[in-house]
Amino acid sequence: MTYYRAPQNSTLNATAPRATTDQPDEKFAYFPAFVKVQGKKVVVLGGGEVAAGKLRLLLRSHADITVIAPEVCDDVAKMHNTGQITWERAPFVDTMINGAIMVFDATDNPHLTKRVKAATKRRNILLNVVDKTAHCDFIVPAILDRAPIMITISTGACAPALARMLRQRLETVFPATLSNLAKIARDARETVAAHLNDSLSRQRFWTRFFQNALRADNTGKVTPDDLAHDLRTFVPQGSSATVPSGQSLHVTISADNAYDIPHGVAGNIETADIIFHDKDVAPDILALARRDATLISMSLSNDKHGEIPDTGLAISKQIQFFTQQGMNVLRLCQN
Repeated sequence: MTYYRAPQNSTLNATAPRATTDQPDEKFAYFPAFVKVQGKKVVVLGGGEVAAGKLRLLLRSHADITVIAPEVCDDVAKMHNTGQITWERAPFVDTMINGAIMVFDATDNPHLTKRVKAATKRRNILLNVVDKTAHCDFIVPAILDRAPIMITISTGACAPALARMLRQRLETVFPATLSNLAKIARDARETVAAHLNDSLSRQRFWTRFFQNALRADNTGKVTPDDLAHDLRTFVPQGSSATVPSGQSLHVTISADNAYDIPHGVAGNIETADIIFHDKDVAPDILALARRDATLISMSLSNDKHGEIPDTGLAISKQIQFFTQQGMNVLRLCQN
């Protein structure tokens, strides 16, 4: 059997053999990340409709927003009049962006863009030039807003229209009530941490809670009292937090890609701590595993090097050992 981290972490151990679940060779042109803007200065150059569109998105954050433009459209003027933004009514000067963490250039002015690009580079400030990807240090993905949950989709600036279409499809998959569920969890984090002293217990609890909450037609009905009840059930009254026994599951799939596997199987992969899998299970199926999951490639036949093969009994003993440690174990076989 070959042990290795989930595909997302396959490069952590440089000495480990290359697993069959390596990701495609194409690398990120843009690293996916969320930038903390709360209480920080963000600058938007331009006061037209394009700038207004960026401002509507920025106003969903807690950034301190400054607009630099001699004139602005009615929508931007209303944002200023209601105190949502600061308006610098003057032509751009380099020092206007001092202290900013990012700048949006919505002017569609090549000469100004050249100056802004030089000014941001000197100050190590991230720049986004609207619809001019070649000049961008960062891009804005298509966003599905279920605040505090935010689901983003990017095609690396290759096909923005495709990203928007994918977001529209996801709008029908994730209900608006998902926002309420996330807020309930956020408000209970400290309470759960106080009851469950170790990370494994907390992980078990949150996995069970969300699995129940995300059942069909149930998301909008979950209340803080439900979470409190689940926590009392999970940790017996008067006892210290203990690690509950893990579960094991044996699943056989016939699909050769993640898109075609049943939703329930995908959920089992996503929540497993340990995954024993056949060597021919498709890489993108294994990529559904959590980043901290451990994948174990198994074989029930002699390999070409004549090594002793894995046996069903040996695998069963390992699965039993892991479940006794509180792990959720999945044995994933390819039909």
